[in-house]
Amino acid sequence: MTPYKVLVVDDEDNIRALVQTLLRGEGRNVVLAARGKEAIAMFKKERPNLTILDIDMPDIDGITVLREIRTIDPLARVMVFTGGESPVVESQAKALGVTDFLRKGLALPSLAELQSRGSQSAAVEMTPSPTAPLVPRKV
Repeated sequence: MTPYKVLVVDDEDNIRALVQTLLRGEGRNVVLAARGKEAIAMFKKERPNLTILDIDMPDIDGITVLREIRTIDPLARVMVFTGGESPVVESQAKALGVTDFLRKGLALPSLAELQSRGSQSAAVEMTPSPTAPLVPRKV
């Protein structure tokens, strides 16, 4: 059986490394891209089961990358990793078929939960609790 493959696209080294560690801990095969053009090439080559895509990147923005992914595979599963972009950007991503959004910052522990439960519509944010570890909540 082919392992579940995830393409992680983010221009921040520490974010890519952290997401890679979390997903590998879940037994996922992880491939990485730091830039939009690299992400498109990796998507074509690797054909991942899931792509986690940053929106704000230096060479090509994530919405442009998402459009390219849709031309390659209209049914590709893509999660958008946001750092607080505008609601307009989120609605553009939704119009391109994105149903899952991860807020940068404290959202990383919810990553495995979202990618393992299927493509259910959700925006997840982490809420700190004084007495418990960070807990994901739908927003």
